[in-house]
Amino acid sequence: MISIGADKALGDRLKRFFGDAGPYLHELKRAPVGEALVDADRLSRFIDALRLPLQQAEERACANPWTTSSLRHDEVRNCAVLADLWDRRKYGLEAQAFLARFFAKAGSHLPDNDELACGYVVQTEHCLNGATTDRVDITIETRSSVVGIEVKIFASERDNQLSDYRAAIAARANLMGREKHEVVFLSPYRSRDDTISVPHITWRKLGDIAEQANSSTHSGWLISQFGQHCRTLGI
Repeated sequence: MISIGADKALGDRLKRFFGDAGPYLHELKRAPVGEALVDADRLSRFIDALRLPLQQAEERACANPWTTSSLRHDEVRNCAVLADLWDRRKYGLEAQAFLARFFAKAGSHLPDNDELACGYVVQTEHCLNGATTDRVDITIETRSSVVGIEVKIFASERDNQLSDYRAAIAARANLMGREKHEVVFLSPYRSRDDTISVPHITWRKLGDIAEQANSSTHSGWLISQFGQHCRTLGI
C-alpha cells in the first residue's frame, strides 16, 4: 500500500514532469487524416482477381495427417509413430534413410546406412533384460549394435534414468553378442543428470531430419509431414 505522503510526492513529480515537457508536446502536430473514398470499381476488380488464386489454394489444401490424427503431445503415441516411421518393413527405404540420418546427427559411432542395410529390428516399450525397470521407449538392434532411444516431450526424467538405461543397453548388447551400444536422448531439453553424457537430439532437430525425406514417395511424404509435426513438440 502506498502512503499518503508517498502518493503526494509522486503527484508533485508528475506535475513537474508534464510542466517541463509541455513546450515539446505543444510542438507535436497531428497528422492530417485523409477522407479519400474507395473506388468501388477498383475494389470490385481487386476482389475478382483474388478469386482464382484463392480457389487454387483451396484445391491444393491438405492438412497434416499427424495433426489430423490428434497426436498432439502424447508421448506414447508419438513414440509409436516414430518407431513405425523408422521401420523398413513398414515404410521401406525411406524409413531406413530417415533412421540413418538420425543416427548420423546423433554421433558417428552409431549405425550408418550400410549397417542398417544388413538388417535391423525396431521395438517400442522393450523390456531389454526381462525387467520392467529396463523398459526403453524405442530400441534398434542391428547385427552389431544395440541403441536405445529415450523419448521425452514435457515429462521429466527420473533420477539416474539414463544411467540405468545405458547399463541395461550394455547388458543387452553383451547378452546378444553385439559389439556396440548407446543411448540417445530425444527431448526438448538436455538431461539433468550431470554424471552421464549421451547424444541429445531435440524434436526440432528431428523435424529437420524428417523433412529431408523424399516427398515424391508416399512413405517420404508421411515422414516429412511428421517432421512438420515435430516442430510443435516441446521447445
